[in-house]
Amino acid sequence: MSINQELEKQEIPSRTSLIVYLRNVNNDQFKLRRFGDIVYFSKKLHYLVLYVNRDEAEEVAHKLQGFNFVKRVEFSMNDALNLDNQNIEQQLNQMAQEAEEKLNQKDKEDWIK
Repeated sequence: MSINQELEKQEIPSRTSLIVYLRNVNNDQFKLRRFGDIVYFSKKLHYLVLYVNRDEAEEVAHKLQGFNFVKRVEFSMNDALNLDNQNIEQQLNQMAQEAEEKLNQKDKEDWIK
């Protein structure tokens, strides 16, 4: 069972993250606090990550696009990640097999030389 499925069973409101790109970083990020929780802010790259309720995400994204200091708003792809334990184990096993094959191939090449 994935983490998202477990959270749906609880009475915790589902959240999603929006990536908001800003034109000017001076004090504009403080204006966005009323829309959600700012969890990350990059002064150098002019963007921030804003957590909002999933039900209100479309509406908040549309409102944010209306501000003149916002370049664009994107939905984060975190929700598309499959964090199932079995899926992660499969990926790790596959990576280990690929690494072993590369090492064996390199050993054969070194032996031939």
